[in-house]
Amino acid sequence: MPLRHGRIDRFGIIASVTMAAETRLIPAWRLLNREGLHALVDAPRRGLPEGIFLTPNRALHEINAVPLVMAARQVIERAIAQGGLSLTAAGALSRADTRALFDLIDWPDYTKNEVLAVNQVLNEADALPVHVTRIVLQVAGLLRRRGKVLIAAKKAQALLDPNASADLFALLFETTLWRVSLSYFDRFSVEHWPQDHIGIVLWCLSVAANDWADADLLAQVCTVRDERLDRTARDLSGPAMRSRILRPLTWFGLMEMVRRGDEVQADWMRPILFRKTALFDAVVGFKIEVPVPTSAVH
Repeated sequence: MPLRHGRIDRFGIIASVTMAAETRLIPAWRLLNREGLHALVDAPRRGLPEGIFLTPNRALHEINAVPLVMAARQVIERAIAQGGLSLTAAGALSRADTRALFDLIDWPDYTKNEVLAVNQVLNEADALPVHVTRIVLQVAGLLRRRGKVLIAAKKAQALLDPNASADLFALLFETTLWRVSLSYFDRFSVEHWPQDHIGIVLWCLSVAANDWADADLLAQVCTVRDERLDRTARDLSGPAMRSRILRPLTWFGLMEMVRRGDEVQADWMRPILFRKTALFDAVVGFKIEVPVPTSAVH
């Protein structure tokens, strides 16, 4: 689903930063001044905020193995080969196309056997990798609807060229994190948070996610807390951070995850830890100066 509010309400976010109450951990964004925060939050209609830049050309081999890049190519290739992907009345992919793509796509921390065990037939919404990829490609303008099918746009065909990997990665990165509402996939009551200040979150992860940590801790260190979180029956900050930031970054190979605990236990019972990958530092950059406190200058 497209991110409905488009550009971020930067004044609201900056006000929250300025007025945020002390927590157990000091958020990493407190190292920045207002100019730095604005540079991470103010996003144009197209493109990234001025404080963020990408250098995917530095890691083309790794970019080609990124899960969402591979999935996007597989969906586009099938759309071209079939003359379009069949759609249901609701605009989702048909069961036939969903199953074919489900079998093709490899996705981090996604066990296909478990999905098949609880679904006799696969609708698109039952197959998260297919569902995500189709929505991202449509929002990016690489797939467009023509009657009852989705066809590949000319730009999509050009991006299948191996030499276009960097451009495809950059477009998918911007679209997923700034244009698609990731809250659509989890339906938590606190809509859009913390994606509504994704630039700040990414910078914080770049300086604070070197070691394994769970989503609750990373939410404290890397997000601007929203007052709506204090009105929910349970604290959704960790789950929303995991669902809307950390897991999506694994789709780009920028975060990695591990499950700790007894391997005999079911996966859902084992805590999940995350840390940034070397690819994060290689391809995501920031034009941000961290002010040096005058008391530290001698």
